Amino acid sequence: MLQLVVAGLTVGSGYALVALGIHIILRATRVINFAQGEFVVLGGLLAYSVTNVLHANVWLGLVVATAGGFAIGLVYERFVLRPAARGGELAVTIVSIGCVYVLLYGHSLVWGSLPLPLPYFSGGEADVVWRAGGVQIAAQQLWVLGFLGLALGALAFFFEGTTYGKAIRASANSPVGAALVGIDVDRARSVSVAIAIALAAFGGVIVGPITLVGGAAGVGIAIKGFVGAVIGGLDSPVGCAVGGLLVGVVEKLLEGRLGYGASDPIVYGLLIVALLVRPQGLFGSRRAIRD
Repeated sequence: MLQLVVAGLTVGSGYALVALGIHIILRATRVINFAQGEFVVLGGLLAYSVTNVLHANVWLGLVVATAGGFAIGLVYERFVLRPAARGGELAVTIVSIGCVYVLLYGHSLVWGSLPLPLPYFSGGEADVVWRAGGVQIAAQQLWVLGFLGLALGALAFFFEGTTYGKAIRASANSPVGAALVGIDVDRARSVSVAIAIALAAFGGVIVGPITLVGGAAGVGIAIKGFVGAVIGGLDSPVGCAVGGLLVGVVEKLLEGRLGYGASDPIVYGLLIVALLVRPQGLFGSRRAIRD
Protein backbone atom coordinates (compact mmCIF):
# COMPACT_ATOMS: atom_id res chain seq x y z
CA MET A 1 0.00 0.00 0.00
CA LEU A 2 2.82 2.40 0.81
CA GLN A 3 4.12 1.92 -2.72
CA LEU A 4 0.73 3.03 -4.08
CA VAL A 5 0.74 6.07 -1.79
CA VAL A 6 4.14 7.13 -3.13
CA ALA A 7 2.88 6.73 -6.70
CA GLY A 8 -0.28 8.64 -5.80
CA LEU A 9 1.65 11.57 -4.36
CA THR A 10 3.70 11.72 -7.56
CA VAL A 11 0.70 11.83 -9.88
CA GLY A 12 -1.20 13.98 -7.39
CA SER A 13 1.52 16.63 -7.60
CA GLY A 14 0.49 17.20 -11.21
CA TYR A 15 -3.16 17.42 -10.19
CA ALA A 16 -2.19 19.85 -7.41
CA LEU A 17 -0.52 22.20 -9.90
CA VAL A 18 -3.59 22.02 -12.15
CA ALA A 19 -5.85 22.73 -9.17
CA LEU A 20 -3.69 25.72 -8.20
CA GLY A 21 -3.93 27.06 -11.75
CA ILE A 22 -7.71 26.65 -11.69
CA HIS A 23 -7.80 28.54 -8.38
CA ILE A 24 -5.68 31.43 -9.70
CA ILE A 25 -7.74 31.86 -12.88
CA LEU A 26 -10.99 31.55 -10.94
CA ARG A 27 -9.91 34.32 -8.57
CA ALA A 28 -8.90 36.53 -11.47
CA THR A 29 -11.75 35.91 -13.93
CA ARG A 30 -14.52 34.25 -11.85
CA VAL A 31 -14.64 31.28 -14.26
CA ILE A 32 -13.22 27.74 -14.37
CA ASN A 33 -10.61 27.21 -17.07
CA PHE A 34 -11.40 23.73 -18.33
CA ALA A 35 -8.49 23.90 -20.80
CA GLN A 36 -5.98 23.73 -17.96
CA GLY A 37 -5.22 20.05 -18.58
CA GLU A 38 -4.35 20.65 -22.23
CA PHE A 39 -1.78 23.22 -21.18
CA VAL A 40 -0.19 20.51 -19.03
CA VAL A 41 0.11 18.36 -22.15
CA LEU A 42 1.41 21.29 -24.19
CA GLY A 43 4.11 22.04 -21.62
CA GLY A 44 5.36 18.47 -21.77
CA LEU A 45 5.41 18.57 -25.56
CA LEU A 46 7.37 21.83 -25.59
CA ALA A 47 9.98 20.19 -23.36
CA TYR A 48 9.98 17.16 -25.66
CA SER A 49 10.80 19.43 -28.61
CA VAL A 50 13.68 21.01 -26.71
CA THR A 51 15.17 17.65 -25.74
CA ASN A 52 14.69 15.97 -29.13
CA VAL A 53 14.96 18.76 -31.70
CA LEU A 54 17.59 20.89 -29.99
CA HIS A 55 19.15 17.85 -28.24
CA ALA A 56 19.28 19.82 -24.99
CA ASN A 57 18.78 18.38 -21.52
CA VAL A 58 15.42 18.22 -19.79
CA TRP A 59 16.35 21.05 -17.43
CA LEU A 60 16.43 23.49 -20.33
CA GLY A 61 13.17 21.92 -21.49
CA LEU A 62 11.64 22.73 -18.10
CA VAL A 63 12.72 26.37 -18.32
CA VAL A 64 11.55 26.77 -21.93
CA ALA A 65 8.20 25.07 -21.27
CA THR A 66 7.50 27.16 -18.15
CA ALA A 67 8.47 30.42 -19.86
CA GLY A 68 6.54 29.37 -22.95
CA GLY A 69 3.51 28.58 -20.79
CA PHE A 70 3.69 32.06 -19.27
CA ALA A 71 3.83 33.67 -22.74
CA ILE A 72 1.00 31.48 -24.02
CA GLY A 73 -1.03 32.44 -20.94
CA LEU A 74 -0.65 36.12 -21.77
CA VAL A 75 -1.88 35.48 -25.31
CA TYR A 76 -4.68 33.20 -24.07
CA GLU A 77 -6.01 35.85 -21.69
CA ARG A 78 -5.69 38.76 -24.11
CA PHE A 79 -7.11 37.18 -27.24
CA VAL A 80 -9.40 34.44 -25.91
CA LEU A 81 -10.65 35.03 -22.38
CA ARG A 82 -10.86 38.83 -22.42
CA PRO A 83 -12.92 39.14 -25.64
CA ALA A 84 -15.18 36.29 -24.48
CA ALA A 85 -15.74 38.08 -21.17
CA ARG A 86 -17.83 40.68 -23.02
CA GLY A 87 -20.49 37.99 -23.32
CA GLY A 88 -20.43 37.13 -19.62
CA GLU A 89 -18.98 34.36 -17.49
CA LEU A 90 -20.89 31.62 -19.30
CA ALA A 91 -19.32 32.69 -22.59
CA VAL A 92 -15.83 32.47 -21.07
CA THR A 93 -16.54 28.99 -19.72
CA ILE A 94 -17.81 27.82 -23.12
CA VAL A 95 -14.74 29.29 -24.83
CA SER A 96 -12.41 27.47 -22.43
CA ILE A 97 -14.19 24.19 -23.23
CA GLY A 98 -13.80 24.91 -26.95
CA CYS A 99 -10.08 25.54 -26.43
CA VAL A 100 -9.76 22.02 -25.01
CA TYR A 101 -10.47 20.58 -28.44
CA VAL A 102 -8.52 23.22 -30.34
CA LEU A 103 -5.44 22.39 -28.28
CA LEU A 104 -6.10 18.64 -28.30
CA TYR A 105 -6.30 18.34 -32.07
CA GLY A 106 -3.75 21.10 -32.58
CA HIS A 107 -0.93 19.39 -30.70
CA SER A 108 -1.91 16.08 -32.30
CA LEU A 109 -1.29 17.63 -35.72
CA VAL A 110 2.17 18.84 -34.66
CA TRP A 111 3.45 16.05 -32.39
CA GLY A 112 1.12 13.19 -33.24
CA SER A 113 -1.47 11.46 -31.09
CA LEU A 114 0.79 8.97 -29.29
CA PRO A 115 2.42 9.63 -25.89
CA LEU A 116 6.09 10.56 -26.12
CA PRO A 117 8.98 10.01 -23.65
CA LEU A 118 10.87 12.67 -21.72
CA PRO A 119 14.33 12.12 -20.21
CA TYR A 120 14.59 11.71 -16.45
CA PHE A 121 15.90 14.65 -14.44
CA SER A 122 18.56 12.39 -12.96
CA GLY A 123 19.97 11.94 -16.47
CA GLY A 124 19.79 9.09 -18.94
CA GLU A 125 16.93 6.95 -20.17
CA ALA A 126 16.75 4.87 -16.97
CA ASP A 127 15.87 6.45 -13.63
CA VAL A 128 17.69 5.90 -10.35
CA VAL A 129 15.64 3.77 -7.94
CA TRP A 130 16.11 3.31 -4.20
CA ARG A 131 14.53 0.56 -2.10
CA ALA A 132 13.62 1.07 1.53
CA GLY A 133 11.41 -1.20 3.60
CA GLY A 134 10.02 -2.95 0.57
CA VAL A 135 9.09 0.36 -1.13
CA GLN A 136 10.72 1.49 -4.36
CA ILE A 137 11.27 5.22 -4.66
CA ALA A 138 12.50 6.60 -7.97
CA ALA A 139 14.58 9.74 -8.18
CA GLN A 140 12.03 11.34 -10.50
CA GLN A 141 9.34 10.92 -7.85
CA LEU A 142 11.47 12.87 -5.40
CA TRP A 143 12.11 15.52 -8.05
CA VAL A 144 8.35 15.87 -8.61
CA LEU A 145 7.60 16.34 -4.91
CA GLY A 146 10.52 18.75 -4.56
CA PHE A 147 9.38 20.79 -7.55
CA LEU A 148 5.84 20.95 -6.13
CA GLY A 149 7.20 22.32 -2.87
CA LEU A 150 9.32 24.82 -4.80
CA ALA A 151 6.30 25.99 -6.81
CA LEU A 152 4.18 26.38 -3.67
CA GLY A 153 6.91 28.38 -1.95
CA ALA A 154 7.44 30.61 -4.97
CA LEU A 155 3.71 31.29 -5.29
CA ALA A 156 3.36 32.08 -1.58
CA PHE A 157 6.30 34.47 -1.72
CA PHE A 158 5.02 36.18 -4.87
CA PHE A 159 1.41 36.69 -3.75
CA GLU A 160 2.14 37.37 -0.08
CA GLY A 161 5.57 39.02 -0.13
CA THR A 162 5.74 41.19 -3.23
CA THR A 163 3.96 44.43 -4.03
CA TYR A 164 2.84 43.27 -7.45
CA GLY A 165 1.56 39.99 -6.06
CA LYS A 166 -0.53 41.90 -3.53
CA ALA A 167 -1.78 44.12 -6.33
CA ILE A 168 -2.94 41.05 -8.25
CA ARG A 169 -4.76 39.79 -5.16
CA ALA A 170 -6.39 43.18 -4.70
CA SER A 171 -7.51 43.14 -8.34
CA ALA A 172 -9.08 39.71 -7.85
CA ASN A 173 -10.82 40.62 -4.59
CA SER A 174 -12.11 44.05 -5.64
CA PRO A 175 -11.52 45.08 -9.27
CA VAL A 176 -13.26 48.44 -8.86
CA GLY A 177 -11.38 49.30 -5.68
CA ALA A 178 -8.07 48.23 -7.23
CA ALA A 179 -8.69 50.39 -10.28
CA LEU A 180 -9.48 53.38 -8.06
CA VAL A 181 -6.06 53.16 -6.39
CA GLY A 182 -4.26 52.97 -9.75
CA ILE A 183 -3.82 49.23 -10.30
CA ASP A 184 -4.08 48.06 -13.91
CA VAL A 185 -6.74 45.38 -13.40
CA ASP A 186 -6.55 44.04 -16.96
CA ARG A 187 -2.80 43.56 -16.68
CA ALA A 188 -3.16 41.90 -13.28
CA ARG A 189 -5.68 39.44 -14.72
CA SER A 190 -3.42 38.77 -17.66
CA VAL A 191 -0.45 37.99 -15.40
CA SER A 192 -2.65 35.78 -13.20
CA VAL A 193 -3.71 33.68 -16.17
CA ALA A 194 -0.11 33.53 -17.41
CA ILE A 195 1.09 32.26 -14.02
CA ALA A 196 -1.63 29.59 -14.02
CA ILE A 197 -0.73 28.38 -17.52
CA ALA A 198 2.98 28.41 -16.63
CA LEU A 199 2.15 26.20 -13.61
CA ALA A 200 0.33 23.78 -15.89
CA ALA A 201 3.26 23.62 -18.33
CA PHE A 202 5.67 23.21 -15.41
CA GLY A 203 3.60 20.30 -14.10
CA GLY A 204 3.53 18.65 -17.52
CA VAL A 205 7.34 18.58 -17.64
CA ILE A 206 8.06 17.35 -14.12
CA VAL A 207 5.66 14.39 -14.34
CA GLY A 208 6.34 13.78 -18.04
CA PRO A 209 9.27 11.37 -17.54
CA ILE A 210 6.93 9.13 -15.50
CA THR A 211 3.60 9.47 -17.33
CA LEU A 212 4.92 10.33 -20.84
CA VAL A 213 3.75 13.50 -22.62
CA GLY A 214 1.20 14.16 -25.34
CA GLY A 215 -1.78 12.05 -26.25
CA ALA A 216 -5.32 12.67 -25.06
CA ALA A 217 -4.70 12.80 -21.32
CA GLY A 218 -5.44 16.51 -20.96
CA VAL A 219 -9.18 16.19 -20.33
CA GLY A 220 -8.69 13.63 -17.57
CA ILE A 221 -5.96 15.74 -15.96
CA ALA A 222 -8.18 18.83 -15.99
CA ILE A 223 -11.14 16.99 -14.45
CA LYS A 224 -9.05 15.37 -11.71
CA GLY A 225 -7.36 18.69 -10.97
CA PHE A 226 -10.82 20.26 -10.71
CA VAL A 227 -11.97 17.46 -8.39
CA GLY A 228 -8.93 18.13 -6.22
CA ALA A 229 -9.66 21.86 -6.17
CA VAL A 230 -13.27 21.27 -5.11
CA ILE A 231 -12.32 18.74 -2.43
CA GLY A 232 -9.64 21.02 -1.00
CA GLY A 233 -11.53 24.27 -1.48
CA LEU A 234 -11.63 26.36 -4.64
CA ASP A 235 -10.92 29.56 -2.71
CA SER A 236 -7.91 28.10 -0.84
CA PRO A 237 -4.52 27.62 -2.57
CA VAL A 238 -3.39 25.27 0.20
CA GLY A 239 -6.64 23.36 -0.11
CA CYS A 240 -6.22 23.02 -3.87
CA ALA A 241 -2.72 21.58 -3.44
CA VAL A 242 -3.82 19.15 -0.72
CA GLY A 243 -6.91 18.17 -2.69
CA GLY A 244 -4.86 17.40 -5.78
CA LEU A 245 -2.52 15.19 -3.76
CA LEU A 246 -5.48 13.39 -2.17
CA VAL A 247 -7.02 12.69 -5.58
CA GLY A 248 -3.73 11.21 -6.77
CA VAL A 249 -3.41 8.96 -3.71
CA VAL A 250 -7.04 7.80 -3.90
CA GLU A 251 -6.68 7.11 -7.61
CA LYS A 252 -3.61 4.91 -7.18
CA LEU A 253 -5.06 3.06 -4.19
CA LEU A 254 -8.18 2.28 -6.20
CA GLU A 255 -6.13 1.17 -9.19
CA GLY A 256 -4.15 -1.16 -6.95
CA ARG A 257 -7.28 -2.67 -5.41
CA LEU A 258 -9.88 -2.54 -8.20
CA GLY A 259 -7.91 -2.03 -11.41
CA TYR A 260 -7.63 0.87 -13.82
CA GLY A 261 -11.20 0.64 -15.12
CA ALA A 262 -12.83 1.22 -11.73
CA SER A 263 -10.72 4.08 -10.40
CA ASP A 264 -11.86 6.94 -12.65
CA PRO A 265 -15.64 6.65 -12.02
CA ILE A 266 -15.07 6.59 -8.26
CA VAL A 267 -12.66 9.55 -8.38
CA TYR A 268 -15.16 11.55 -10.45
CA GLY A 269 -17.88 10.51 -8.01
CA LEU A 270 -15.89 12.18 -5.24
CA LEU A 271 -16.78 15.50 -6.88
CA ILE A 272 -20.48 14.88 -6.29
CA VAL A 273 -19.89 13.74 -2.73
CA ALA A 274 -17.75 16.79 -1.96
CA LEU A 275 -20.35 19.18 -3.37
CA LEU A 276 -23.14 17.54 -1.38
CA VAL A 277 -21.31 17.09 1.93
CA ARG A 278 -18.90 20.03 2.08
CA PRO A 279 -19.24 22.31 -0.95
CA GLN A 280 -16.69 24.81 0.39
CA GLY A 281 -14.02 22.07 0.50
CA LEU A 282 -11.78 20.91 3.32
CA PHE A 283 -9.90 24.21 3.59
CA GLY A 284 -12.39 26.60 1.99
CA SER A 285 -14.38 29.25 3.82
CA ARG A 286 -18.14 29.02 4.11
CA ARG A 287 -18.55 32.42 2.50
CA ALA A 288 -17.75 31.83 -1.18
CA ILE A 289 -16.27 34.65 -3.21
CA ARG A 290 -18.98 35.82 -5.56
CA ASP A 291 -19.67 38.89 -7.67
